[in-house]
Amino acid sequence: MIGFLNNKKNNKKLKLICFDIDNTLVDYGTAESEAEVHISEILSKSTGKNIMDILRAFNKIKNKYLHHDMDPKSFSRKLWIEKTLVLLDLKLSNLNKPVNTEMLEKEYWDYLIPRMKLFPNSLHVLEFLKNSGNYKIACLTDSDGNKEIKVRRLKNLDIDKYFDYIITTDDTGMNKPSIENWKYLLKLSGLKGEECMMVGDHPEVDLENAKKLGFITVWTKEHISVDVNIKYVDYEIKDIIEV
Repeated sequence: MIGFLNNKKNNKKLKLICFDIDNTLVDYGTAESEAEVHISEILSKSTGKNIMDILRAFNKIKNKYLHHDMDPKSFSRKLWIEKTLVLLDLKLSNLNKPVNTEMLEKEYWDYLIPRMKLFPNSLHVLEFLKNSGNYKIACLTDSDGNKEIKVRRLKNLDIDKYFDYIITTDDTGMNKPSIENWKYLLKLSGLKGEECMMVGDHPEVDLENAKKLGFITVWTKEHISVDVNIKYVDYEIKDIIEV
Protein backbone atom coordinates (compact mmCIF):
# COMPACT_ATOMS: atom_id res chain seq x y z
CA MET A 1 0.00 0.00 0.00
CA ILE A 2 2.41 2.71 1.19
CA GLY A 3 5.69 2.00 -0.55
CA PHE A 4 8.60 3.01 1.67
CA LEU A 5 6.91 2.13 4.94
CA ASN A 6 5.97 -1.37 3.78
CA ASN A 7 9.66 -2.25 3.61
CA LYS A 8 10.57 -3.46 7.10
CA LYS A 9 14.26 -2.81 6.45
CA ASN A 10 13.47 0.83 5.71
CA ASN A 11 11.21 1.52 8.68
CA LYS A 12 12.98 -0.52 11.35
CA LYS A 13 14.20 2.57 13.19
CA LEU A 14 11.55 5.00 12.02
CA LYS A 15 9.40 6.38 14.83
CA LEU A 16 8.03 9.68 13.55
CA ILE A 17 6.79 11.00 10.20
CA CYS A 18 6.54 14.76 9.73
CA PHE A 19 4.64 16.42 6.91
CA ASP A 20 4.63 19.88 5.47
CA ILE A 21 1.01 20.96 4.89
CA ASP A 22 0.54 23.29 1.92
CA ASN A 23 1.00 21.54 -1.44
CA THR A 24 2.16 18.41 0.39
CA LEU A 25 -1.04 17.12 1.98
CA VAL A 26 -3.26 19.97 0.81
CA ASP A 27 -3.89 21.40 -2.66
CA TYR A 28 -3.40 24.90 -1.34
CA GLY A 29 -2.31 26.79 -4.44
CA THR A 30 -5.70 26.76 -6.14
CA ALA A 31 -7.58 28.11 -3.12
CA GLU A 32 -4.86 30.68 -2.48
CA SER A 33 -5.09 32.04 -6.03
CA GLU A 34 -8.88 32.28 -5.79
CA ALA A 35 -8.66 34.19 -2.50
CA GLU A 36 -6.12 36.62 -3.93
CA VAL A 37 -8.41 37.36 -6.88
CA HIS A 38 -11.36 37.78 -4.51
CA ILE A 39 -9.57 40.38 -2.37
CA SER A 40 -8.32 42.16 -5.49
CA GLU A 41 -11.89 42.34 -6.80
CA ILE A 42 -13.08 43.93 -3.55
CA LEU A 43 -10.35 46.58 -3.71
CA SER A 44 -10.92 47.15 -7.42
CA LYS A 45 -14.64 47.76 -6.96
CA SER A 46 -13.98 50.10 -4.06
CA THR A 47 -11.20 52.14 -5.62
CA GLY A 48 -11.63 51.85 -9.38
CA LYS A 49 -8.08 50.51 -9.61
CA ASN A 50 -7.56 47.82 -12.24
CA ILE A 51 -7.90 44.37 -10.69
CA MET A 52 -4.80 43.03 -12.44
CA ASP A 53 -2.71 45.92 -11.12
CA ILE A 54 -3.86 45.09 -7.60
CA LEU A 55 -3.22 41.37 -8.05
CA ARG A 56 0.26 41.97 -9.46
CA ALA A 57 1.09 44.29 -6.57
CA PHE A 58 -0.17 41.80 -3.99
CA ASN A 59 1.92 39.00 -5.48
CA LYS A 60 4.98 41.25 -5.62
CA ILE A 61 4.59 41.87 -1.88
CA LYS A 62 3.91 38.19 -1.17
CA ASN A 63 7.03 37.08 -3.05
CA LYS A 64 9.10 39.64 -1.18
CA TYR A 65 8.27 37.98 2.13
CA LEU A 66 7.70 34.33 1.21
CA HIS A 67 10.78 32.27 2.15
CA HIS A 68 12.85 35.46 2.32
CA ASP A 69 11.81 36.83 5.71
CA MET A 70 12.44 34.75 8.81
CA ASP A 71 9.86 36.46 11.03
CA PRO A 72 6.58 34.44 11.13
CA LYS A 73 4.61 37.68 11.50
CA SER A 74 5.81 38.67 8.02
CA PHE A 75 3.42 36.03 6.62
CA SER A 76 0.41 37.95 7.93
CA ARG A 77 -2.08 38.58 5.13
CA LYS A 78 -3.03 41.81 6.87
CA LEU A 79 0.58 42.96 6.42
CA TRP A 80 0.60 41.92 2.77
CA ILE A 81 -2.64 43.82 2.12
CA GLU A 82 -1.30 46.92 3.89
CA LYS A 83 1.92 46.82 1.85
CA THR A 84 -0.09 46.38 -1.35
CA LEU A 85 -2.10 49.50 -0.56
CA VAL A 86 1.10 51.46 0.07
CA LEU A 87 2.65 50.20 -3.17
CA LEU A 88 -0.40 51.31 -5.16
CA ASP A 89 -0.87 54.52 -3.14
CA LEU A 90 -4.40 53.50 -2.15
CA LYS A 91 -5.92 54.72 1.10
CA LEU A 92 -8.72 52.77 2.75
CA SER A 93 -10.21 55.99 4.10
CA ASN A 94 -10.99 56.96 0.51
CA LEU A 95 -12.89 53.79 -0.33
CA ASN A 96 -16.58 54.09 -1.19
CA LYS A 97 -17.45 51.29 1.25
CA PRO A 98 -15.99 51.43 4.79
CA VAL A 99 -13.40 48.67 5.20
CA ASN A 100 -10.11 48.09 6.99
CA THR A 101 -7.20 45.71 6.63
CA GLU A 102 -8.43 43.51 9.50
CA MET A 103 -11.73 43.03 7.67
CA LEU A 104 -9.92 42.27 4.42
CA GLU A 105 -7.67 39.71 6.10
CA LYS A 106 -10.71 38.01 7.64
CA GLU A 107 -12.45 38.02 4.25
CA TYR A 108 -9.34 36.49 2.68
CA TRP A 109 -9.27 33.54 5.07
CA ASP A 110 -13.06 33.11 5.19
CA TYR A 111 -12.99 32.81 1.41
CA LEU A 112 -9.89 30.61 1.16
CA ILE A 113 -10.39 28.06 3.93
CA PRO A 114 -13.59 26.39 2.64
CA ARG A 115 -11.97 26.07 -0.81
CA MET A 116 -8.94 24.10 0.35
CA LYS A 117 -8.94 20.42 -0.55
CA LEU A 118 -6.77 17.51 0.46
CA PHE A 119 -4.87 15.71 -2.26
CA PRO A 120 -6.76 12.50 -3.14
CA ASN A 121 -4.71 10.11 -0.99
CA SER A 122 -3.75 12.39 1.92
CA LEU A 123 -6.53 11.26 4.25
CA HIS A 124 -5.86 7.62 3.39
CA VAL A 125 -2.19 7.99 4.33
CA LEU A 126 -2.92 9.79 7.61
CA GLU A 127 -5.50 7.19 8.60
CA PHE A 128 -3.15 4.35 7.74
CA LEU A 129 -0.32 5.80 9.80
CA LYS A 130 -2.54 6.60 12.77
CA ASN A 131 -4.23 3.21 12.77
CA SER A 132 -0.92 1.37 12.49
CA GLY A 133 0.13 2.63 15.91
CA ASN A 134 3.75 2.41 14.79
CA TYR A 135 4.53 6.07 14.32
CA LYS A 136 4.10 9.49 15.80
CA ILE A 137 2.74 11.92 13.22
CA ALA A 138 3.75 15.57 13.05
CA CYS A 139 3.27 18.54 10.78
CA LEU A 140 5.78 21.36 10.47
CA THR A 141 4.49 24.31 8.53
CA ASP A 142 5.10 28.01 8.09
CA SER A 143 3.00 30.59 9.88
CA ASP A 144 -0.02 32.34 8.39
CA GLY A 145 0.78 35.34 10.58
CA ASN A 146 -0.36 33.54 13.71
CA LYS A 147 -0.76 29.89 14.71
CA GLU A 148 -4.52 30.07 15.23
CA ILE A 149 -5.15 30.50 11.50
CA LYS A 150 -3.15 27.40 10.57
CA VAL A 151 -4.87 25.34 13.27
CA ARG A 152 -8.23 26.57 12.00
CA ARG A 153 -7.28 25.41 8.53
CA LEU A 154 -6.36 21.94 9.78
CA LYS A 155 -9.59 21.69 11.75
CA ASN A 156 -11.62 22.71 8.71
CA LEU A 157 -10.06 19.81 6.80
CA ASP A 158 -10.69 17.56 9.82
CA ILE A 159 -7.08 16.35 9.90
CA ASP A 160 -5.85 18.01 13.09
CA LYS A 161 -6.84 14.85 15.01
CA TYR A 162 -4.19 12.79 13.20
CA PHE A 163 -1.21 14.80 14.42
CA ASP A 164 0.65 14.15 17.65
CA TYR A 165 2.55 17.40 17.10
CA ILE A 166 1.29 20.47 15.24
CA ILE A 167 4.24 22.81 14.81
CA THR A 168 4.07 26.15 13.08
CA THR A 169 6.99 28.51 12.81
CA ASP A 170 5.23 30.74 15.35
CA ASP A 171 6.49 28.20 17.91
CA THR A 172 10.15 28.93 17.18
CA GLY A 173 9.88 32.53 15.97
CA MET A 174 11.69 31.63 12.76
CA ASN A 175 10.19 30.64 9.41
CA LYS A 176 11.38 27.64 7.45
CA PRO A 177 13.99 26.80 6.35
CA SER A 178 15.46 27.68 9.78
CA ILE A 179 16.91 24.51 11.28
CA GLU A 180 15.49 25.57 14.65
CA ASN A 181 12.09 24.22 13.60
CA TRP A 182 13.35 20.65 13.23
CA LYS A 183 15.39 20.95 16.41
CA TYR A 184 12.18 21.99 18.15
CA LEU A 185 10.39 18.91 16.81
CA LEU A 186 13.17 16.63 18.05
CA LYS A 187 13.06 18.27 21.46
CA LEU A 188 9.27 17.84 21.69
CA SER A 189 9.35 14.22 20.57
CA GLY A 190 12.50 13.18 22.41
CA LEU A 191 13.72 11.48 19.24
CA LYS A 192 16.86 11.56 17.13
CA GLY A 193 16.87 12.80 13.56
CA GLU A 194 17.67 9.30 12.30
CA GLU A 195 14.35 8.12 13.75
CA CYS A 196 12.33 10.66 11.76
CA MET A 197 11.13 11.25 8.22
CA MET A 198 10.31 14.64 6.67
CA VAL A 199 7.93 14.86 3.70
CA GLY A 200 7.60 18.13 1.78
CA ASP A 201 7.10 19.69 -1.64
CA HIS A 202 9.81 22.37 -1.47
CA PRO A 203 13.26 20.77 -0.99
CA GLU A 204 15.21 23.89 0.00
CA VAL A 205 12.57 24.90 2.51
CA ASP A 206 11.26 21.55 3.79
CA LEU A 207 14.11 19.07 3.45
CA GLU A 208 17.62 20.53 3.37
CA ASN A 209 17.99 21.36 7.05
CA ALA A 210 15.98 18.32 8.12
CA LYS A 211 18.59 16.20 6.34
CA LYS A 212 21.39 17.96 8.25
CA LEU A 213 19.82 16.62 11.44
CA GLY A 214 19.63 13.08 10.09
CA PHE A 215 16.01 12.94 8.90
CA ILE A 216 15.02 10.68 6.02
CA THR A 217 13.84 13.17 3.38
CA VAL A 218 11.00 12.65 0.91
CA TRP A 219 10.22 15.11 -1.87
CA THR A 220 6.59 14.91 -2.98
CA LYS A 221 5.86 16.26 -6.46
CA GLU A 222 2.09 15.86 -6.54
CA HIS A 223 1.50 19.38 -7.82
CA ILE A 224 4.69 19.93 -9.81
CA SER A 225 6.68 18.36 -12.63
CA VAL A 226 10.41 18.80 -12.05
CA ASP A 227 13.26 16.48 -12.96
CA VAL A 228 16.35 17.42 -10.99
CA ASN A 229 18.69 15.53 -8.70
CA ILE A 230 19.14 17.02 -5.22
CA LYS A 231 21.72 15.41 -2.97
CA TYR A 232 19.86 15.91 0.30
CA VAL A 233 16.66 14.30 -1.03
CA ASP A 234 16.54 10.58 -0.21
CA TYR A 235 13.33 9.74 -2.07
CA GLU A 236 11.09 11.36 -4.66
CA ILE A 237 7.39 10.53 -5.00
CA LYS A 238 4.62 11.68 -7.32
CA ASP A 239 1.74 10.81 -4.98
CA ILE A 240 1.61 10.96 -1.18
CA ILE A 241 0.46 7.32 -1.17
CA GLU A 242 4.02 6.36 -2.15
CA VAL A 243 5.43 7.35 1.24
